[in-house]
Amino acid sequence: MEVETIKMIATTYEGLEDVLGRELMRMGAEDVDTDTCRVTFSGDKYLLYQANYELRTALKIYKEVMCFDFTSKEEFLAQFKDYRWSKILNIYKSFRVEASSKSPIINDNAEIKAEITKIITAYFNEKSHKTPPHDTQNPSVVIVIELTEDNKCKFLLDSSVESLSHRGYKVSSVNAKYDEVYSAGLVQLSGWKANTNFIDPMCGQGTLLIEAAMFAYNIPAQVCRENFGFFTWRDFDAEMWQDIKSSTKIRIKHNGEFAFKLLGYDSDELSVKAANQNIKKAMLDKYITVEKSDPVDIDAPDGQNTAIILAPKVDVYKQDETKELTATLEKLAKKVFKGAKVWIHSDYEDLPKAIGIQPTKVAEVKFSNKDFKLGLY
Repeated sequence: MEVETIKMIATTYEGLEDVLGRELMRMGAEDVDTDTCRVTFSGDKYLLYQANYELRTALKIYKEVMCFDFTSKEEFLAQFKDYRWSKILNIYKSFRVEASSKSPIINDNAEIKAEITKIITAYFNEKSHKTPPHDTQNPSVVIVIELTEDNKCKFLLDSSVESLSHRGYKVSSVNAKYDEVYSAGLVQLSGWKANTNFIDPMCGQGTLLIEAAMFAYNIPAQVCRENFGFFTWRDFDAEMWQDIKSSTKIRIKHNGEFAFKLLGYDSDELSVKAANQNIKKAMLDKYITVEKSDPVDIDAPDGQNTAIILAPKVDVYKQDETKELTATLEKLAKKVFKGAKVWIHSDYEDLPKAIGIQPTKVAEVKFSNKDFKLGLY
């Protein structure tokens, strides 16, 4: 049987596109091409399932159903009127339409959603006098329509539905800083190869440590997650899905294969409690240690160390707080982790001047529409 080649899109945060592209290439994806906040690639159904389960820096995986050019609204709608909707839907599968348009011909997202919904309803009414439920909250199938400035349309299916940043291990979100995908991206941007101790001196709820541990032990990103969008697709292959889960179990490393420490600290007791709860839910409590401590009082372990410091966001109008923070970061970089690889993630443009160290490497990333820099000090 000939294997179908599928065109796909993986989305991510700005600044993580190359990291995601490399992940996909290691998986065997073909035609990998990066653009702002997305990576296009091709592969088979197995890769689509695997990408959802294993990718660390992807937010969503979309399957392309068709792509076409159009010169009028009528021509655009005709493509959907001619489509055989029974390939992806039946009267028992609920659906939702999402739209994003930059086209000058038809640029009202609400109108696009309404028109496509009307076409789907008419298709099934004609076939069986019954229609699939239209569910905006918890649909079985999410249909995505993207229109570009040059009047190209991509008709996609959302194979993830819920963001892949929701790994399933979060019990507590006290003092949440950054989500799982972004944290996994920072680990990989630092170039850490799981060949030193890994330390997070301001660990919050422990997300960065959990993502580092999963990376070090080669644990699939979604090992704790129970649902994906493609589970409800008409062509879902349960046997293939179980095969993917089984094959990843074999590749997981065990205690002893990673011979370094994963350590976290936070001065807030509630954050330490939240981190330990999340680490336990992720089944990584044997591998990660989190303790309550002021960052500057940490005793760095012997051996080679890599520290990633997620500095609190800076309000330049609060000068005393800013000075206190930069003094702490300077102590961490120059004294506590002297001789270590110290990465500082911050939104403060004047950080190098404030701490008196110029970074030797810098990566620019964006989270919640705010610019950050990850620098090696």
